[in-house]
Amino acid sequence: MDYGQIIRTSKLFQDISLSLENIEISTIRCLALGSPSESKNARFQLALLIELQQLFDAKVSLYDPIFNEKDNEILKDFTIEKEFTSDSSKTLYFLPHASLELTEEVLNTNQPKYFLANDVIAHTDRLTKKKLADNYPTLSIIVHLLGENKVDDGFTRVSRKRFKEPVIIYDIDSVYFDKVQISRYLHTNKNDAWGTSFTDLAYHYIS
Repeated sequence: MDYGQIIRTSKLFQDISLSLENIEISTIRCLALGSPSESKNARFQLALLIELQQLFDAKVSLYDPIFNEKDNEILKDFTIEKEFTSDSSKTLYFLPHASLELTEEVLNTNQPKYFLANDVIAHTDRLTKKKLADNYPTLSIIVHLLGENKVDDGFTRVSRKRFKEPVIIYDIDSVYFDKVQISRYLHTNKNDAWGTSFTDLAYHYIS
């Protein structure tokens, strides 16, 4: 299977390219890729990473503790991170299916501006506002700034007892941004060749 060809000619990649067309990128940092030697999803995610590298003519840096010897051979043309230093204003962070813990850590430590990862609203929708604020305060502020721009998952939720969320005080001054924009990609059907590789993938511009 030619993963690169599938991604390159897809409507999904066209949409991603359009969403990124007005930004200047010199480095792409990819975290939580998974194991390309063992995972079909990771191979499709790697194919997208390569297309993004070519789109921007960018350097690529990767890290995932799951990488094995076969993965290191597959990724030999890239930099496998031990330490990462880059100009975050020109770095695209690509975190396919990263955990909430890792996403929160990257936001706090690296302060990314360009963030291609799980849709923060869809990815945190299972949590109450209080639990999100208590456990992932930076993500909580991003979700708050995005407002009520929620994802319609096609389900109608019925509750016998109305739950009233406590009032959350968002400390905007504690984070490096005061504005977030999101671009969602509609062409991520699970029936496509890449299956669940890009479920809830979205581009976040954090400024």
